[in-house]
Amino acid sequence: MQRFLFFVIFIMYTVNISSQKSVNDFKYVVVPEKFNFFNDKDAYQLNSMTKFLFNKYGFNALLNSDEFPEDLKNNGCKKLMADVIKGNGLFLTKLAVQLTDCNGVVVYTSPEGTSREKEYRKAFQEALRNAFKNVDKLNYKYNAAKEADENSKNMQPAKKSGTPEGEKPTITAPSEDMLTFTWNDKKYVFKKQGYGYELFSKQDDELMSEGRIYKMTRDNNYLVNASDLSGGGYFDGFGNFILERVNPATNKLITDTLARE
Repeated sequence: MQRFLFFVIFIMYTVNISSQKSVNDFKYVVVPEKFNFFNDKDAYQLNSMTKFLFNKYGFNALLNSDEFPEDLKNNGCKKLMADVIKGNGLFLTKLAVQLTDCNGVVVYTSPEGTSREKEYRKAFQEALRNAFKNVDKLNYKYNAAKEADENSKNMQPAKKSGTPEGEKPTITAPSEDMLTFTWNDKKYVFKKQGYGYELFSKQDDELMSEGRIYKMTRDNNYLVNASDLSGGGYFDGFGNFILERVNPATNKLITDTLARE
C-alpha cells in the first residue's frame, strides 16, 4: 500500500513539474553545430536541417555559431537548447528531438521519427523529418505576454529598493566561493580567487584547471583566459555566465551560456 501511495505521489509531482514549463514560454531555439552521435559538424546536414525545420514550424531558431539578438545575449534563459537523440535499432534509424532550458531541465522530447532507408544520409534526414511531424503538432507560438508580465514583476523590487525609475539594477556575481555550471554537456567550476575565479572542468568528481577569469574594473564584466573559451563574460540575472568569444573554427563572434546549477 505504501509503495502504491508513493508511486501516485511521484506521478502527481512529475506531472506538476513538467506542466510548469511550455515551449511557448521561450523565444528562441539554439541548435548546436554538432550532435553527440557524430564527430563532424553538421554531419549529413542534420544540424542545419534541424534549424530549418524549427523555423518552418514557427520557432525562432539559430545555430550556436550565429550572431545572437541583443535580448538573448542579455538573458540566455530566453532560449531552449535543441538536441537530437539517436535511438537503438537494427533495421531502423530512430531520432527524437529534445528541448532543454538554461538550467538543464528537459521541456520537451518528441516521439521518435524512424526510417528504413539503408543509405545513411537519406535515413537520418527522413527520420529527422518524421520526428519533426510531432514538433509541428505543438503549434508553437511565443507567449510574449508572459514575458512582459515577468519583466514587470522583475522591475518592482528595483523600485522598492530605491532604484530610480528607468535605471537597471546592477547584477552582481553570486556570493558563493564555488560555482558549478553546465555547458555542452560538460560541467565547469568557478573557484573564487583574488583576481576573480579559477576555471576548472569537472569529470568524475575530478577538477582540471582550464584557465582564469579576471574581474574587470567595470561591474559584472570579466576577462576569460582559457584556451578556446577565452573571451569576455558576465553573469545574467539568473546566475548563468554569458560568455562572448570568437569561434576558432569560423572566426565569428559567438555567445555561449554556461548554465548555473
